[in-house]
Amino acid sequence: MSAPLKPVAPEGMEIIFFYPCPHCKQQFSLPAPLRPAMLRCRACGGEFPIMPVDARGIRFIRLILAEGAAALDPDFV
Repeated sequence: MSAPLKPVAPEGMEIIFFYPCPHCKQQFSLPAPLRPAMLRCRACGGEFPIMPVDARGIRFIRLILAEGAAALDPDFV
């Protein structure tokens, strides 16, 4: 019989942003796009440019949340 597994804490985190296709409104999720880019919609095939997010803001959120460690449920830890 093996010992029960100890829960694993996260070692990092990602911030996801949602972009709607301007042609069909299908929603896309992207991990913090820091540069302008073109997306092709998987639903309708339309292409559209996206706005990047601010790298300083992303670094700030990651710092405040200690790469996810500070976001853990304190009642579980």
